[in-house]
Amino acid sequence: MSIIPTSNVLKDDFDWEIPVETVPLPSEGVVYSPDSVLYNRKTVDITAMTAKEEDILTSAALIKKGETINHLIKSCVTDKTINPNELLLGDRNALMVSIRITGYGQEYKSSIKCPHCNHLNKRTIDLANLPLQFLKLTPVDKGSNEFEYVLPVTKKKVLFKFLTVGDEKERSSIREKMNKHFDMHAETNVTSMLEQAIQGVDGIRDKNKIKHFIQYMPAYDSKSLRTFIQQNEPGINMEYDLVCDDCQGDSPVSVPITSEFFWPEF
Repeated sequence: MSIIPTSNVLKDDFDWEIPVETVPLPSEGVVYSPDSVLYNRKTVDITAMTAKEEDILTSAALIKKGETINHLIKSCVTDKTINPNELLLGDRNALMVSIRITGYGQEYKSSIKCPHCNHLNKRTIDLANLPLQFLKLTPVDKGSNEFEYVLPVTKKKVLFKFLTVGDEKERSSIREKMNKHFDMHAETNVTSMLEQAIQGVDGIRDKNKIKHFIQYMPAYDSKSLRTFIQQNEPGINMEYDLVCDDCQGDSPVSVPITSEFFWPEF
């Protein structure tokens, strides 16, 4: 039985092919398990955004479930065995920015609020010039997403991880359930982040004991660890030096990801 070859309509009939871009991973694949397709992987190939991906961006069902970016990445990566939930947040962000550039270009028009006077400043950010921050730390074991840090006050040796997309989803899900069932309105951004990040304290890996330690750890230890993680997290640097049009205040601010990021005005 002969197999009829599938016609490449784009190439054969329209003399055009979807461009493919190579995106560097800020983690360089160091933190992924040897069982993962991302292990020691320094780059990932993506296809440029098409009208098919615009359907993903406008899917009400995906937006409601918070799965839009995951499905967008899954659609654009050429290696379909990659699980977006496994990606470090920094690797995910690098892919997300690159995909956006392939679809709508590198110019991103945004309104950035001045931290001094709250004035909204209209700026055009060149996404292609946002620098990548590559992993500088060495994990405790090869193919492990665990790193050591000694807390300055308690002197406890902490094992922490950089959060993945899956970790962030779990954190959001727990927060929603707590708010729904216990009518909790207090913010738990600090403790919930640390509960996801800290994997061990002085050799203790029991999650309940770690959670108890986190709630009562000195604020200086908490701040110090979070600063260390932020400064060393691989990813894309979204910081922008804003000089306010109104008050002339000069401040480093994070570039906001708004609806215009994937739906720019032309």
